[in-house]
Amino acid sequence: MNLQIYQAYYESAQLPNLDPVFIPYDNTVNDAPHLRELPMWRKLYDKHKDTDAHWGLLSWRWVQKTGLPPFQFRDWILENPGYDVYHFDPFKHLANEVPNLWVQGDRWHPGMINFANRLLPKIGIDTPVEQLRYLPEDFASCNYFIGNTKFWKNYLSFLDLCLKLCEEDEALSNYIYKEGQTYNGHFLPYFSFVIERLFTIHNILNRDITVKRYP
Repeated sequence: MNLQIYQAYYESAQLPNLDPVFIPYDNTVNDAPHLRELPMWRKLYDKHKDTDAHWGLLSWRWVQKTGLPPFQFRDWILENPGYDVYHFDPFKHLANEVPNLWVQGDRWHPGMINFANRLLPKIGIDTPVEQLRYLPEDFASCNYFIGNTKFWKNYLSFLDLCLKLCEEDEALSNYIYKEGQTYNGHFLPYFSFVIERLFTIHNILNRDITVKRYP
C-alpha cells in the first residue's frame, strides 16, 4: 500500500512535536486560516489524485490529542488493506452517550442542531437531527482519516456542495463564518466544528465508499 500520512505544522516551534513516522507538512504560510484543513486537503488532492496513494493530514499534536503512537496507526492501516478510507476517533465513548455528533456538538457549540436541521435536508437527510441515530462505526469526531483518490474526490466535492449551500443561505453562512467561540484569546468560527461532522454525513450518504474505523 502506498501510504502518505502528513502532519501539519503552523510555526517552526511545532517541528519538535512531529513524529518521523509522518511526513511534515509546512503550513506556516496560511492565507485562509478560517478554512482550517480544507486548503491543505485541496493541495494534497491535486498532488495525489493520479496516484494509488492513501493519504491524509493529521494534527501536529496527534499524540497529545489521541494517545495513539503514530507507528501503531500506520501499521493498523497497512495490516488492513482494501478500504477506501481509514479513520480514528479518540472519543469512542460518544457512541454510547449521544445519538449523533450534531446533538453532542450543540452542547459545546450552541446552534449546531438548528444549523444541521437547516442544512441536512438540502443534501438528502430529512430525519430531524434530534431523531438521527448513527451506527457506532459512523462516529468520527475529528479529521483523523486517511483515504484514496476515490474517497477524496467524492469527499471534497461533497464539501464544496455543502459550502455552496451554506453560502446561499444567510443563516447557514453566518453560523459557519461569523459565529464561533474564543479559544486561548483567538476567535474560532464554527466552520471547523461543522466540517468535522460532515465526514460522517458524507459516509452515510455514500455507502459505496468502504470505511474502516480503528477498533
